Amino acid sequence: MTTVTADDIRVLAKSNDPDPVLVLIDGDLRVEPSNMADIAAHVVYSKTQLVAEFGEDITDVEAEVIANGLTAQLSGA
Repeated sequence: MTTVTADDIRVLAKSNDPDPVLVLIDGDLRVEPSNMADIAAHVVYSKTQLVAEFGEDITDVEAEVIANGLTAQLSGA
């Protein structure tokens, strides 16, 4: 099972890449510019979504909540 962590969300939030996305590739999560995301990558969450839902600055609690929700989605719960 893939687990999204609050650190994954913080990396996404702080990324200066153009249009960064959190992607899942072969069981690994990483942040990449959307135009560089591998064709086989599954986009889990984007910085655009993050900012639209929570604003530019996220708290530790928000990062945990987002991570838990994304982990649940990935596990099919």
